Amino acid sequence: MPEQKLSSGASIAIIGAGIVGVASACALQRNGYEVTVYDPDPPGEGGPSRANAGHVAASDIHPLSTPGIQWKALKMLTNPNAPLKIPVRDALAQIPWFWRFWQTSRGSRFETATRALSYLSRYAFNDIHKMLEFAGLSNMLVNKGGVFLYDTEQSFFASRAVWAKKSAAGFESEEIDAKRIAYDVPSINDKFRHGVHSYGWGQVQDPLDLVRGLARSAQSNGVVFIQNRVNGLSEGKHSVTLETDDGGKLHDAVIVAAGVGSVQFAKSCGDFLPIAAERGYNLTIQDPGVELDLPLVFADRGIVATQVTSGLRIGGWAEYARPDRPANQNYYKSIARISQELFPGLNMSNTNYWMGNRPSLPDSVPVISRSRHTHRVYYNCGHGHYGLSFSATSARLLCELIVGDRDLSKHRTYSIDRFI
Repeated sequence: MPEQKLSSGASIAIIGAGIVGVASACALQRNGYEVTVYDPDPPGEGGPSRANAGHVAASDIHPLSTPGIQWKALKMLTNPNAPLKIPVRDALAQIPWFWRFWQTSRGSRFETATRALSYLSRYAFNDIHKMLEFAGLSNMLVNKGGVFLYDTEQSFFASRAVWAKKSAAGFESEEIDAKRIAYDVPSINDKFRHGVHSYGWGQVQDPLDLVRGLARSAQSNGVVFIQNRVNGLSEGKHSVTLETDDGGKLHDAVIVAAGVGSVQFAKSCGDFLPIAAERGYNLTIQDPGVELDLPLVFADRGIVATQVTSGLRIGGWAEYARPDRPANQNYYKSIARISQELFPGLNMSNTNYWMGNRPSLPDSVPVISRSRHTHRVYYNCGHGHYGLSFSATSARLLCELIVGDRDLSKHRTYSIDRFI
């Protein structure tokens, strides 16, 4: 299907008011489009944007599926404290997704995914800064780096090859010893002897406040937010119709940024979008008696910690299960126990628990693409746990695609066509 430019002033609907959908709305509005955002929940409140860790993971340039991942995954599945979880009742349904996941770790597919993620990472901070500056929210981005901590000397030494590749890609870091760790993170368990300070890392003060602030800015500039559920969409000759709880809504084009719900819209358009729910578990501890100056990544545990406006947020893991499954209460208990081990002085008397469905694709690369079957439907989804990190850059790429940027070569890696 030939590329077609969407003229400035056209009416564009966005399905989804998470960070990716709201960032897309901001970018499209700045490019002269009339934008309407649909979501049954207020901006940021219906998905993983509500209570994620708030990290800007700009130095994560490799897909989750790395060479040898199949053996690592089998080992993790036998360890109750490992970050990978697949409930037995959902295991069979996950096989096709994990087959594609494993394929990503092989040869050219791994390199292709790495190049795609490297581009998003390279521009992440710059694009987020521009987005927040336009909205008057620059103070919400904290760019002082992040600290990666390793439980064992063996895992620390094994990580050096990865850090060397990140350094070659332009993301600087430095190794830190026990003395430096104690200085940077005085509240941490003194068992940690090895770490890395990554300068290609950062955080926002609060991810939900960020989405709300961006939505307010967008609204003040003419973007319309409608708290309504979209149940389906259909294309006509000159428009696309969104079937909502309040009837049909006509627009010139639609952007699908609905997280794990994007799958149903892609299916209705005849597109195959293999998004799985990568469920993350977080605890937000108010008055924790512990304060962090830098975001932390416990590399061997799949756990991160961040000081956010509402307290100390600790969590992570990746449970691949049906998105409508209730949260596993045992995971909360495990993360709480691990948290007290990591921070011996932690006060957990006032703790909020949260689980979110992160929309994950097998190659870790989001889809920023037009539908294969209609020129009025576009996708900006499948960011996994990099939604915040890559939101602004994804929105910029989406705009370049819609406006009709002459150089479309960088978009092909993010195309939905790769899943044919």
